[in-house]
Amino acid sequence: SGTDSTTSTENIWTANDDDVVAWTTVDSLSAEDKEYYQVKFKDFYSEYAFTIANYGLDETNSAYASYAQYYRKNIIDMLTNEKLIMKKASELGFDQLSEEEMKTVEETYLKNLNSWYASYETKAKEALGLSTDETSGAEDSANDEKILEKEKELFNEYISGFGLSEETFLKWQTNTAIQKKVNDYLVKDITVSDSEVEDYVTKLTKEAKETYKKSVSQYASDSEYQKVWIPDDARRIKYIVVSIPSSDYAEINAARNESGADDAEIDKMRDEKLAEIKSKAETALEKATADGADFDAVIKEYSSAYSEDTAGQTTLVLNNKNGLSEALYNGVFDLKNPGDVSGLIPTDGGYYIVKYESKATVTDKEIKEYKSTVKEQLLSSRQNDTTNSAIEEWRNAVGYEYDYDKLNITKEEDTSSDSSQSSDSQADSKTESGTSSGTASDTTTSE
Repeated sequence: SGTDSTTSTENIWTANDDDVVAWTTVDSLSAEDKEYYQVKFKDFYSEYAFTIANYGLDETNSAYASYAQYYRKNIIDMLTNEKLIMKKASELGFDQLSEEEMKTVEETYLKNLNSWYASYETKAKEALGLSTDETSGAEDSANDEKILEKEKELFNEYISGFGLSEETFLKWQTNTAIQKKVNDYLVKDITVSDSEVEDYVTKLTKEAKETYKKSVSQYASDSEYQKVWIPDDARRIKYIVVSIPSSDYAEINAARNESGADDAEIDKMRDEKLAEIKSKAETALEKATADGADFDAVIKEYSSAYSEDTAGQTTLVLNNKNGLSEALYNGVFDLKNPGDVSGLIPTDGGYYIVKYESKATVTDKEIKEYKSTVKEQLLSSRQNDTTNSAIEEWRNAVGYEYDYDKLNITKEEDTSSDSSQSSDSQADSKTESGTSSGTASDTTTSE
């Protein structure tokens, strides 16, 4: 594109293509370096516009304003980081790829291009007046050539709208490979010892026990704790729930929570609702307790809580009345031996049938697997920290500044700390913007 101004669907941009939107402020840099570090608006905008188009975001729609802000900041950070890393690559002699490395780059590039082309198959067939559902036979191979040509043409037409070409994609892929070499060099000496992993797990186990003593519900909500320690009297169960309609449950629940609620009256209302599902629940119980019964199959057929995602999994139940109705708690803990199945347990939500699967323990195999996960997470976190602080150091050495107005970015008070992004995550950033790696300690999510 020339020096004409780049516009989006509504002209929300004040910059022209050749306007410099990122530059260095350190005077001691040579004129050549100062020019090298500059980023022009057209380079920023073509990547930004391409990225949001691929995510299906319309930047003029206020609903997407925060995403648009995120990608603008992300893209300008990525472009400036790329300049910093590529400069370091040339200093380290990593900017020339070997034949072998270049071959890998080209393979990835072609694989990506082919999947881009393939995404235009339907449009290409329509443009050529071919049926979109016919499979290709021998007589169609000539058509296949035509379709591929058309796909390429449509794809190139699409990317040229952003001022991009297929060569740009090859350059991106090449730069990614070079950046990876710098990243690998930065993290080559970083290790995590087995004793560090042991310490981590010991500390987490201690924390799990203390948390359990202090607050069972807090312990229960942290799946990370349960990977290292489970209290002695916990059980693993499977269950079938035959639910009453959710509107009825909501009504019963609301009545229970009213001040001065008459429990006997509410029980009566509940029993009427349970009576409507009792025969279904009894059939489920009969099947679940029959000789050689397949409990999982009965769950699939009868349980309102069945889902493909959790099929076959057990549920951990702690020996604590917290969060369980009296009836359900007794139903679980009155079972004597693994394999035992309860009768119908009436609750406000419906009838439960519980199978005691096993005592809940963390096995040696599970601990071993957990330790290897922790090791990977600690290593990845440490590598990211190293890369990020290196980029931050290089960034400070050139003193990058941005033209926030021309980039259309709302400037936050402090933008320095989040401008470093590991070169590793930049490897995917041409298609995926910015990934952050979690440390072992912050991957605790409730299950």
